[in-house]
Amino acid sequence: MSTINTMEDLIQVLDEHPEWLEALRARLLTRELLELPNTLAMFAAEMREFRAQVDRFVAATNNRLDGIDARFDKVDARLDGIDARLDGIDTRLDGIDTRFDGVDARLDGHDLMFKRITDDLGQLKGAHARNAALEDAAIIARDLGLQRTKSLSREELLDLIDAADTANISVDDLRSFRVADLIMEAAAEDGEICYVAVEISYTANGRDTRRAIRNAEFLTRFTGKRSFAVVSGLHRDDRIQDGIESGEVFWHQLTAAQLDAE
Repeated sequence: MSTINTMEDLIQVLDEHPEWLEALRARLLTRELLELPNTLAMFAAEMREFRAQVDRFVAATNNRLDGIDARFDKVDARLDGIDARLDGIDTRLDGIDTRFDGVDARLDGHDLMFKRITDDLGQLKGAHARNAALEDAAIIARDLGLQRTKSLSREELLDLIDAADTANISVDDLRSFRVADLIMEAAAEDGEICYVAVEISYTANGRDTRRAIRNAEFLTRFTGKRSFAVVSGLHRDDRIQDGIESGEVFWHQLTAAQLDAE
């Protein structure tokens, strides 16, 4: 068995043993996410059946209402029975209202299910984007003219915070910094140690940009070293373009191929 000491070792081993990659994916992703395609297919089939039921119901209702119209054509000749017939119509319309109430309730349930599926898909896309960007860590550093030396662990980030003066930093900001998507230590060509703060999303937006810039500022403050802010994703919000063009934050583009399921 190969010895795994670095991320590159792990990637090489997974390339050599694709069945290990599948096993690793099964361990990392929840069963709900793995079963999501089947769940989505079942949902789509149920929606098609539901749409067919609604169409049949509407057609039947229209036919019944057509019959009511025909009966009203004879109302002048059958005045003695009009009250009884109208009572029957009211009862039938009440039944239609009740059925439509049931349709509304089912639609509400499907809306909730669809929202859950959408949320799960968003998490899945975000996880794929994060994995792809983590695999590109060395490339991100190279694009900045740096050589990545290591990615900082959660424990190392905690050590940085513990050793720093954080009196005027909010608890929420420190908590957010501790769970940054990627913090790297890197070396410049002259040997200068620098840091890189990366925030990753399927679609990078202003929130990602602000967090990356803030985390880079914290790194400079905590270490006294030069730091860079980077956002990475498959897509980006046009509103972050000014920050990218000004050099306040750097952009790392992921590709659709990187996010395709194996």
